[in-house]
Amino acid sequence: MRKRTVLLIIFICSLLIGCNGKETISVKHNYKFYGEGNQWTGTLNFSGRGGTSTHYDEYKKDFVLEYKGDYTDISNSVVSYAYKSSGGSERGSESPPGTKYIRTSSGGSGGDIQSKKEVIKVIVKWNGKEDIIPMKIINDK
Repeated sequence: MRKRTVLLIIFICSLLIGCNGKETISVKHNYKFYGEGNQWTGTLNFSGRGGTSTHYDEYKKDFVLEYKGDYTDISNSVVSYAYKSSGGSERGSESPPGTKYIRTSSGGSGGDIQSKKEVIKVIVKWNGKEDIIPMKIINDK
C-alpha cells in the first residue's frame, strides 16, 4: 500500500509540474503594403509567424515593382530600387529588366515583424530618373 501511495504522489507531482509550463501562443501576420509613384507601383506582401507580436520565428516576403508606362521605355535600362522598413531592407537592380515587373521573394527565420503603422518609402532609379513610392498597409489579416 505504501508503494502505491508513493507512486500516486509522484504521478500527481509530475502532472502538476508538466501543467505549470508556459504555453507559447503563435502570432500570425499577413500584411499587404501598396503604393504608387509617378512612374512605378509597389507591393510588399509579408507573412510571418512568431511567439510575440514584434519578432517572428519564420517569414515570407514578396516584393513587386511595376512600371506604369510601356516596357520599351525601360527595356534597355538599368533599374535599381531600395527600401528600408522595420521588417528589414532590400535593394537590387535589373539590367535590363525582362518585363515591366521586378519581383523578389525571400523567406527565413528570426527577425523583426513589419510594423503595420509605417509608410515604406521605395526609391526607384532608371535612366537618370527617380521615383519615390510611399507604400502603406492595405490589408491586415
